[in-house]
Amino acid sequence: MPETNTLPLKERMKIVRTEMPEADAAVRSRNFEEVNLGLTAAETATESSRCLACMKPGCVRECPVGVKIREVVDLIYAGDYLAAAAKLREDNSLPAITGRVCPQENQCEGGCVLGKKGQPVAIGNLERFVADFERLSGKVGLPVNAPSTGKKIAIVGSGPAGLSAAGDLIQKGHRVRVFEALHELGGVLVYGIPEFRLPKSIVKGEVDNLRKMGVEFETNVVVGKSVTIDELMQDEHFDAVFVATGAGLPMFLHIPGEHLNGVYSANEFLTRVNLMRAYQFPEYDEPIYDCRDRDVIVVGGGNTAMDAVRTARRLGARTATLVYRRS
Repeated sequence: MPETNTLPLKERMKIVRTEMPEADAAVRSRNFEEVNLGLTAAETATESSRCLACMKPGCVRECPVGVKIREVVDLIYAGDYLAAAAKLREDNSLPAITGRVCPQENQCEGGCVLGKKGQPVAIGNLERFVADFERLSGKVGLPVNAPSTGKKIAIVGSGPAGLSAAGDLIQKGHRVRVFEALHELGGVLVYGIPEFRLPKSIVKGEVDNLRKMGVEFETNVVVGKSVTIDELMQDEHFDAVFVATGAGLPMFLHIPGEHLNGVYSANEFLTRVNLMRAYQFPEYDEPIYDCRDRDVIVVGGGNTAMDAVRTARRLGARTATLVYRRS
């Protein structure tokens, strides 16, 4: 059993949330290295001690995949990081990814009772810490798959939905093959989210873990053209097909000039930078309109807009400005 936090509840509630260390803004605005630097073991111990060990934890209720967060935090508090990572993987096949880019503030942390009067436990930062600790230790605690059911499942798309489904289905004993249209696996994790938020090496590591669990992958397969769903079911004898193609098409404003040179949808801009390696120019040919020493405007204010404007700044834009219709 993990060590129990014996600190009185009132004392736990007085502990201030540990903020994630970040790279200096003046430095990171000119490179694509990861912004968030991760918690230290000491900071993790302090943050995990804030958990109130609720009998009906709201964090678990609000987690889309039902991670046993209270048990994970108890193991972190006890310093058993590998066991904590293994416990995470029972319900979440991608902890190093979700610890970085999952919207915890609206999900698990949004359900934390501490958030009603202060700051919730930094569950995402704790998740990232143990996932990184596990990876660096080389002792990844992959869950054991159930005995084979003899069933074959095809998954169309290797983005977050496809990878998550693959991790769940392989554990249930099914044979799983993921079909990806592009040449790299990860979907929006590699073509949409910038390197400074989610390094490609992290995505590759989690995909490799799924391979070790038995998931099969095929790239450069456009389901509907290279092969149809009927062919997968009838000729390839798959018992089920899960379509996880995401929402990759852009929304245009339908205004004059939006198709001129130098005007991109955020989807195309981020794909050219992330998947085609424009951020590694001149090692890779830069497949975008040169924005160095130019003024860049991004229309919008959501996650994609923020990724685009920060990317433009890092590519050398003289100014990078968000234009947004709301306050």
